[in-house]
Amino acid sequence: MTAPLSIAVAAITARWLSIMSSAHLHKPTKMVNGLSVYYSGEIAVIVMDCGENRLNIQFCEALLSLLDDVEKNETCKGLITTGTGKFYGNGLDLDWMSQQSEAVLAQFFHTFMSCLRRILFYPLPTLAALNGHCYAGSGLLAFAHDFRTMRNDRGWLSFNEVFINRRFSETNYKMLRTKLGGGINFTDAVLLGRRYTATEAFNSGMLHAMPSQGLLIPESIRVLKSYYGKSGYPRESLANLKADIYKDVGESFDVEMQRMLDMKSKL
Repeated sequence: MTAPLSIAVAAITARWLSIMSSAHLHKPTKMVNGLSVYYSGEIAVIVMDCGENRLNIQFCEALLSLLDDVEKNETCKGLITTGTGKFYGNGLDLDWMSQQSEAVLAQFFHTFMSCLRRILFYPLPTLAALNGHCYAGSGLLAFAHDFRTMRNDRGWLSFNEVFINRRFSETNYKMLRTKLGGGINFTDAVLLGRRYTATEAFNSGMLHAMPSQGLLIPESIRVLKSYYGKSGYPRESLANLKADIYKDVGESFDVEMQRMLDMKSKL
């Protein structure tokens, strides 16, 4: 075998091995409404496979159920969420929302905020592996995580609310300020709805890595493991620090979520 050919074969083999480690070829341990979870060793990977992964009450309830499942696994040391196809997530399911009563919408926003709060304070390190486009409310989901990675060849990361005449809640503004800071990143991303490529998001400090599509999950796992070493983070210690760091955001979540429940009870 000539040198160029052997190099090509090695490259193809590496590519095949990385694809074999992708979410599609792992057997899930639990599936709920198009979402599933599998374990790659000590890392849990939640796969969102609902087309564009638009946010509705069924999606959010499924995600909460899988978060429960992962937390109950005492051997788990980290959590990754990812999608399939073109989208990590395409924001709120506006078509679904337009057909719901005010009571259902109040319940939905309570459930969605529960997802954001749960991930923000999760007692494990969390990473959003952006396999494709990530817009609006799905961006909130990604930034509730501790880490983010994004495939380097495709997809936009964008809070496009300014273009669709929508506003964030006070709590979500607080969370994004905590994650992005109050400078140019916050202005560009949240106010002006800038569309970031992986390279632009990485250079702006929003991502921890931008691997190729086939290496998205393996590299995301590597990023997590590079932080916690052999033993992992003590869950109680990590949860306590998150409670301290995100105290103001958590209190705002509690107030807003209670407001949604009060609204629902009056309808």
